[in-house]
Amino acid sequence: MSQNQAIIIAPTGELMDGGFHGPTMEIPTGGYLRQWRKSLGLTQSMLAERSGLTQSVIAKVETESVDPRASTMRKMVGALKREEDPDQAHTVSDIMVSEVTTLLRNDTVQAAIDKMVLGGISHLPVLGETGSVVGLVSESSLLKEGVGKGAFVEEVMRVDYSMVDVDISVEEARRLLGEKEVLLVNRRGVLVGLVGRIDMVRALRETA
Repeated sequence: MSQNQAIIIAPTGELMDGGFHGPTMEIPTGGYLRQWRKSLGLTQSMLAERSGLTQSVIAKVETESVDPRASTMRKMVGALKREEDPDQAHTVSDIMVSEVTTLLRNDTVQAAIDKMVLGGISHLPVLGETGSVVGLVSESSLLKEGVGKGAFVEEVMRVDYSMVDVDISVEEARRLLGEKEVLLVNRRGVLVGLVGRIDMVRALRETA
């Protein structure tokens, strides 16, 4: 792979080849990342600290001696962007709601209603026994006909929720929110936040 080429990363975080026809984003290759880092006056050690990666990983990516994972590239690009423009929101971690109200499978619909109304929120992730996300309850979930307040959450929850990595860019999240009402944000498989359309609108307002 030459310095001028770019790899393609899908919104799901997967590395894709040229045959992928869904929405994608181009990420700079190792040679470009090395030049970008040096132009900002950062050493590999400094970039490692800012990105949460090891210096060894960064060195391998910059010399293109390995095929990097999408999450690794996102962390490097995110760290460089934050260094370049620290006042700008760059990843979903900069705009997400980190205090997320959740439900359990065996919570009742009444409990979901109470949490939504009292908290002024529209989406409640549902957690399984291990703490992982297994579903999502939205306002439309609670408006289904024939659902009583004593019913369990697992009877009305959606399983087609969208989960994204904490390091995806704001631009990428904006594209996804054009089709999805909300994005659940995870770090290494653990729920750490939530981004709704209103959160993105607020980010756009602050940018302007």
